[in-house]
Amino acid sequence: MTAESKLASTCLAPNRRRSCLALVRRTLGLPIFALAVLMIACQPSPLDPPRAATSTAQAALSPTQTPTPLLSAAPTATAGGVHSSEATQAELLPTVPGSDLTFWVADAGGSGIEVVEQGAADFTVQTGIQVEVVRVAAHLLPELIASAVTSSTLPDLVLHPIEYSHGWASRGVLDSEAATTVLQNLGRETFDEDALVQLEVDADTGSIVALPSDGWQQLLIYRTDWFEELGLPAPQTYADLAAAAEAIHEADSPVSGLIVPTDSSLVSTQQVFEHLAAANGCRLVSREGEITLLQPACLEALEYYRALINNYSPIGLQTDISALNGYLSGRTGIIVASPAVLPAIAGLAETNQPSCPECTSVDYLARNSGIVTTLEGEGDLATPANFSSIMALGITSAADRPAAISFAEYWFDELYTQWLEVDPELKVPMRVGTQNEATRFVDRWSETPLAADGTTLAEIYGAETANQLSRDVASADRWGLAHEQGNLVTSLYEELLFAPLLQDMLSGYFTSSQTIVEMYLAAVGAIPGYDFPIQVVPTPTP
Repeated sequence: MTAESKLASTCLAPNRRRSCLALVRRTLGLPIFALAVLMIACQPSPLDPPRAATSTAQAALSPTQTPTPLLSAAPTATAGGVHSSEATQAELLPTVPGSDLTFWVADAGGSGIEVVEQGAADFTVQTGIQVEVVRVAAHLLPELIASAVTSSTLPDLVLHPIEYSHGWASRGVLDSEAATTVLQNLGRETFDEDALVQLEVDADTGSIVALPSDGWQQLLIYRTDWFEELGLPAPQTYADLAAAAEAIHEADSPVSGLIVPTDSSLVSTQQVFEHLAAANGCRLVSREGEITLLQPACLEALEYYRALINNYSPIGLQTDISALNGYLSGRTGIIVASPAVLPAIAGLAETNQPSCPECTSVDYLARNSGIVTTLEGEGDLATPANFSSIMALGITSAADRPAAISFAEYWFDELYTQWLEVDPELKVPMRVGTQNEATRFVDRWSETPLAADGTTLAEIYGAETANQLSRDVASADRWGLAHEQGNLVTSLYEELLFAPLLQDMLSGYFTSSQTIVEMYLAAVGAIPGYDFPIQVVPTPTP
């Protein structure tokens, strides 16, 4: 089948609008007539604003970034009944013959896999249940789960971002009853209640779709020495952040006001905007299920985001890595990132050492970096808001339920502390303690070394910063999760519905008003049988 016929069949098929749009944006190489036919086929109504085919054009914009492999080399198998393997986008590895459980672990750094392997080996010794440990990249999980459903090769357990939990449960992938049984056995009071609420499927019974494991908050990291020199307050509001970015930005030099990820293929691009939007009181959806993106607070947030990045960020697409590189080298004063960057800023990474002109000592950058977790917008609905990402342990519907429950309880008891000790900056515990020791895991986490010499996060960045990172992780008002619309959140992050639109806007293909309408239509299209009147014109910004 030719590219043209494949695209045409996709766009003309019923209920394939979003797939069609994604393909159209990659079709600038097609003949104009074919492209026009596809564009017409993708429009559900005459009111739909025109789409721009942009991906090919944007590919010409060279991002300032360091290439990062999607997956690291597969770890070596560990003895004791544990088999380690790796799932790739092209191939789904089968369960090792003789294994009783298969455990998929979405581990960003990969360094925790050895801990899981050893813990699973100990579990095998204790129970006789063999475990296959498979490390997967989080962004590949939706495709791999879909493939596993089709081929009847679902794992027994999967450690995954909370955004996927509700959608997978509604599709029959996750076993809510099994997760709730584990919660009851371990004690609901031993978990962070706010995290459990985000995973609840029934508030009356307290049943959950998966178990919250650990999480982190998105950070706004800034150069305190530069801020002090310029007389700038900490960037805790829209106004302060914009003023600081403007003051630091040097148009005719490599120094930019701030760098945030903007590449449409990155989940962090979408996460940064969600944080900014929440700070301005912008909500994705109401509790009743109506998409509320056309409210003034959302357009205000989008316009602020567009102006901030286009005026004070480097030209071209940016990634998490280019943002970190810019900060380490002294080419920007502000970045928005996950806590994964903290070891590098402290000079603890084997590569990517701080190299800013002032970095005469390895700890200079850490000593001169401030951290903000909560940002406040400027509109009528503005409220201080943080953004968090939580990992959840799910038991699938294909699992050997008794064995999977046994391993899940083992995970949150004997293996949990070792897991939290690997990359602790990314793993604030969502199980706070045990029934006998109410704060056992939180206390252990706070004492966990960040450096090989035993230095802790608090000793490097200060006790207040360490406390700030651990506070309110689960209480972040995540889009949709707080309004019982978890299925929509799953679609939003499985398909990264908003990230390409944000990139389009920043590249000049859409205005802010056009972009918010496109985002609204994308969200509406993700809800089967949407029951509310569809609007296409956003409420004007005051």
